[in-house]
This record gives sequence, structure tokens and C-alpha cells, in this order.
Amino acid sequence: MNTLMPIPQNYKNTVDWILGAYADAGVSFPNGFQKDAIQNAVGARKTNKFKDWRCDISLVSNEFGTFVIIEDTGTVGLTGKNTPAEEINAMMARNETLPSSERLSRFTSMFNSGGNNTGGGLYGAGKSVYAVASSEYTYYFDSLREDNIYVANINKCGQVMSKAYEGDEAKEYILKSTGLPPKTTVGTRVIIVSPKEELVDSITSGEIIPFIQESWWLTITKMGDDSCVSVNGIPVCVPEGIKEGTHVFELQSPETYATSYKVKHFGLYVFGNGDNIWSGISYYRKGMKIGDVDLKDVPSKIDGKFWGYIEVDEAWENELAEIEDKVHFGVSKRKKIRSTYQYLKNYCNEKFKANLIEWGYIKDKENEDKKLRDELQQIAEDIQDLFDKLGFEDLGKGPQKADFDIRWQDIVYPVENSERVTTGDSIRFSVRIKSSYSTDKRFEYRLYVSNPKTGAVISQIANDRITVKSNTVEKLDFTHVIDRNNSEQYAENRIVLSVKVVGSGKEKTKDLVFFYDIDRPDNTRNCVNLTLHECLFPIQGSRRVNFDEAIREVCYRIENKRNHDLHYRLNVSIHNATDPTCPKIVDVTSVTGVIKPFEDEITDHLNEIVFEKAVYERYLSAGVLELRARLIANEDDDEFEKGDKITAYKFKIFLNMDEKNGKNDAFDVKSVEDPDNFRRAWFTPGNGRTIFLNVGHTAYLNVQEYPEIQHEYLREQMLKQYVLLYLAEGKYDMFGEQGKDFAELDPQEAADQVIEKIERVYSQSLR
Repeated sequence: MNTLMPIPQNYKNTVDWILGAYADAGVSFPNGFQKDAIQNAVGARKTNKFKDWRCDISLVSNEFGTFVIIEDTGTVGLTGKNTPAEEINAMMARNETLPSSERLSRFTSMFNSGGNNTGGGLYGAGKSVYAVASSEYTYYFDSLREDNIYVANINKCGQVMSKAYEGDEAKEYILKSTGLPPKTTVGTRVIIVSPKEELVDSITSGEIIPFIQESWWLTITKMGDDSCVSVNGIPVCVPEGIKEGTHVFELQSPETYATSYKVKHFGLYVFGNGDNIWSGISYYRKGMKIGDVDLKDVPSKIDGKFWGYIEVDEAWENELAEIEDKVHFGVSKRKKIRSTYQYLKNYCNEKFKANLIEWGYIKDKENEDKKLRDELQQIAEDIQDLFDKLGFEDLGKGPQKADFDIRWQDIVYPVENSERVTTGDSIRFSVRIKSSYSTDKRFEYRLYVSNPKTGAVISQIANDRITVKSNTVEKLDFTHVIDRNNSEQYAENRIVLSVKVVGSGKEKTKDLVFFYDIDRPDNTRNCVNLTLHECLFPIQGSRRVNFDEAIREVCYRIENKRNHDLHYRLNVSIHNATDPTCPKIVDVTSVTGVIKPFEDEITDHLNEIVFEKAVYERYLSAGVLELRARLIANEDDDEFEKGDKITAYKFKIFLNMDEKNGKNDAFDVKSVEDPDNFRRAWFTPGNGRTIFLNVGHTAYLNVQEYPEIQHEYLREQMLKQYVLLYLAEGKYDMFGEQGKDFAELDPQEAADQVIEKIERVYSQSLR
């Protein structure tokens, strides 16, 4: 009696589609091969980590022949049952799916690709790329699995051994067939027989290395010293100078482009001399280059002289994966109309155009914009000079030592790394108050639980006064036991600490979040802050330095307002801010550290920074420098991946010149064209203090044709916002009536005082 058999098929034709797909994508076979081969190794990782992971592409010749070998280490190997091929075929005929844990069975069979969560693959070339790489469509594969079982098999033009060899039998099979010793590290090895000449030449000459660098540079930057991609045992490094263009833009923090679409990283690098090794703007998914983004209106002056990249969040990546071509080299032409690609294209084009306008490659409204910027800067200097003459406290004359400081310490939640609590749980914490006053001061502190949505106080924990001696620290311990009377169930709650100096308007607050019988929502944002804590100049009160002078005792304060350890790297450099592109002059230092949850630290003082004439005179003889600090994740955690940019801090220094004409460092000023916004002006306080003028508002447009009136309009709006900045930053002394504490005034009285102060200052400004 006859039995059913799989339909006869031509294996070569079945896998040769890969060659056509590479050709359609406009890439050579070695380029396509390295991408798929490395992607298979990346996807074989058990987690997203790269610790102790390697992928080596090598060429070996011996008495048995020439082989191209792809070997990964730090993966789990070909795990699962050693199922006979006939049984696998029967399962597939019954439309049964092989689970991803059955790696051996999936690798042995055809049409079982994808299924990994740690790589960029999605039913692409997969393991078929090994067969196509062989002129005989043949490859051996062996694996030392994490369960210490050694297996080996062959795919000879679509035919495999019914069951893989195991143990000593597998080792002997590989040795007798290839002359190669067994694999000794946990992972998988593929041994390609009689590799195509094009692939052999590419590995021999090293021409395959630039393909690997362009496809995987983002992933390589996240690897430690224990991990790498290598060719013939030599690690592939990221090319030097790839970001050292004449004009550089890097997104400092993730931003949302459209609802549910978030951009993680975006970089653009223009090389005026055309020595960029890559070109166009590419998008990357799971650390692997996929394809180029379609750009429009590229000025001929920089055509071919720039490159850039974009990374988006996982949800957006997953949507893009669904519309990619079969070999992950771009989006299928017919699917480019999908919104997921259109959003990507539009974002890149908008960022591209905005930067080219700023850098002067596109002349769109350039003269008008520059004229407005210059005018706003002059107004800002005049107003800050006025406030200085009126004797107002200085908001921003360099880094100021705080009069007093408060912080949480020794925070213990019921469950580690979770802010969820339930009835009867306790949150233990300490409060630290540090006074830098020259005399003893009385502080009033208040601890209470509030509803963050409404601001309503739910319960009081403590309310008292304490004397803190000059330049000392007081520490207070507390325990909050959760119940329905003192906290709001099924909601987010916050323990708020409010501390103020008795008899002064100076007040500081900090809050500590907990979730009562609910999990933390996904949209809750954590925060990491970076500020310049101290910096001593040659002349006290001035930010001027001359050639060969130095600044000393530079240190930064880093606040980790999250419930996770922060493993960070702080990179400090100096840039030429006189040049609009602000190019880097020197790297100052790079330091690493770890900060516990809800704590902060002040870094050690950096070595003194000397402005050597021999170094700086090549860039400028006099002008403005920028001391830049960038905080970068040094390890993966729930919010950041290693290498992610967290935040940055910029600080201006004046080389061989006094600070600009006026007192101009209290705030930045920017124009915003936002006709739908009802506000004529607004501000952001604190670090990065900025006043925004809405030049799209009808009130501004009505005076736009009358320069003198427009100037007075801008001046009045900026002055008003500057007064309100004092209010927002707790500088109440300038508002209170004689003998009254502004913080104690009722709302109407307080509003009257603020309006009166604005009108009084405006009147004085006209004299």
C-alpha cells in the first residue's frame, strides 16, 4: 500500500529567491549574507543583553576543502527534542506549529523562521541564506547547547539526517566530514561547504567589514568588552569620525511625533568636505539597519555629503517590521503608503529641513528670522540689565550654591523595585535637610499625602519646625503605614515633603510616589536631572577666561528620581559656541557611576580645565565656548538601554572677552510661531530657563509692519514673563507687602501684588 510523501520540489529553486531579493534591494550577496547571518545570531540570544555574546564570520581551508563558518557564542544553542525529520514533516503537514523553544527542530526544517524576540528577523531569509552561500547548497551545523548536549547535522541541498547526531558521535561526524574540532562554547556553528567565490573574496579582502559596520554599528556601540562581531577572529569596530561632521544634530531625549508613535534617537551629520562614509538617512530596528528613508528637497550643495539615522520605539518598530521586504533592506514599495512609514518619512523630512534652515543650507526666511533673533537677544540683555540695576536677586549668574537643600534617603518600599502597596504596608524613608546659611536657621517642614491629579491633601504625616545649624545636616526618619483613611485606594498617591525657611518665602518640595492597590501606569514618566553644581573661574563673578587660564572644581549634580538604580556615564566636552553649529573642540572627561533610587549625588571635581592657546587658537581667538555635559545610560534598565542619551546640560564660557554687552545669562529667549495658542508669551523655569514669544499670535501680527511698536510689544511681553519667572522659582521677596509674607497672602492679595510689580517694573523701564 502506498503512503503519502511530501511533494517533490527543487530545493535550489526554493532557496534561490534570496539572490533575487538581494538584487531587488540593490545590495550585493556578501552584504545581504552578513546581515542575515549576524541577525540569526543576534536573534538566538536568550535575552536582549549582549553580555558574553559573540558572532564570528571566518574562512577556513584544510584538506577537506574551503569553508565559511558562522559561529555564535553566548546563545542557548539548538535546544529542544531531537525529533526525526519525518515526524517534523508530518507535524507541518498537519499545520502544527513548532514552538520557538524547539530550536533544533526548527533549524533542521524549512519554513520555520522568525519566532525570536531579541533580533530583527521576521520570516526573512533565515537559515536558507547558508544554503545559498554554498555553490553545492550544502552546510553542516553543530551546537553545544546550554544543557551541555552536543548535536550535529547536515543540510545537503535540502536533505538532512533523519535525526541529528549527539555527543561523541556528533563530534566524530563533524571531524570526519570537515576536519574541524567540535564547538566548545555554548552556541551554534554553521559550516558552509564550497562557499561562493564572491563571499570568499569579500571575507579575504575585508570588504565585508564595511557592510557589517553600516548594518550593525548601533548594536556594536552597546556591546561591552566581552562581546563583539568579528571577521576571522578580529572584532569589527565602529568607524572613527562618523559623527564628526561640520554640522551635527542629535536628539537629546525621546519625543512623540504622532499619537502612539515615539522617536527614540535621531542624528544628522553634514560633512562639508564630503568625507562621510555613509549617506542618506537610515532607519534601524532592534539595532540593525533596515533601509533608507525617502528624502525630498535635498540641496545640491550637500547632496551625498550627509548621513543620519533614526530609531523608534518598539511598538512602531513592530509595525514597520510588517511592511519590510523579505530580506530586511527596506519597505516594500507597495506598502510605503502605510501611515507607519509615512510618519517615519515625514518626521525625518521635517527634522532634515529644520536643521538645514538653521545651518543656512536652505534660505527660507533666513534674514527675517536672524533679524528677529538679534532683536530678541538685545531686548533680553536690556531687561536683565534693568533688573540688575533695580537690585533684584540674580536668577542665573552661573551655578549658584543653594542656601539649603532637601532630599529623600533610605527609601524602602514593601516590594523591591515596585511602588505598589496595599493596606497595612509600610513605606519607610528619611528626610535630609542641609543648610548652607552662615547662621543657624529655623525650618518649617510638612509631610503629607496628596492626590497628584487634584492636588488635594489626603492626610498629614508630620508638621513641625526644626533648627538646623549653619553648614550642617539634619536627618529625620519616618514610616507611613497605608490604610484607606490616610491614602486613596486604587489610585496614585504622593508623599509630599515641603520645607521652607521660617520668615522667608523660600520653599522647596519633593514628592515620593506610591500606587495603592494598582500597578504603575505605563505612561508614568520617570525623571533624571543633571545640573552644574560648582565651577570656579579665574576672576570671581565673571565667566571670562583667557588663553592658558583654567577653570577649577567643576562638578555636576545628578538626581535619580526613579525607583531603579541609575548606571550612568557622564561625558564632558567643550564646544565652539561662536560657530552656529557649535562644533566640539576637546573632550574633557568621561566618568561613570551608580545612583540609588530617589537619591542624588555630586560628582567628584573634574581635573582643572586649561584653555591652552595651542589648542583653542585653531578654532577662535576670542568668543563664546560651551561646556557641555551629557548623561548616558551605562547599563540597560526598564527605561533606558545602554548607550541611550538621558539628558544634557550646557554652560557658556567667554574666551578672551568679557560677557556680552548686557547681563544676559538669566534666561534664553526663543520665538515660536503658534497661531492656535492663545498665549502671547510663556516661560519654562529652572534648568534651561527660557522665555518664549509667540510670533504667530494675532497681537504680534497686528504690529509686525510697525518696527518701533513691534519692538515695544516684544519688550513688554518679555519683561512680564521675567517677573513671573521670579514667582515660579519662589523668589517671593520682591512681591510681598511691607511686613507681610507673600506666601501667606490670600489669592486676591497675591494676584494684586504680582500685577502691581509687573506694572511698576514696566513703568521704571520706560524712564
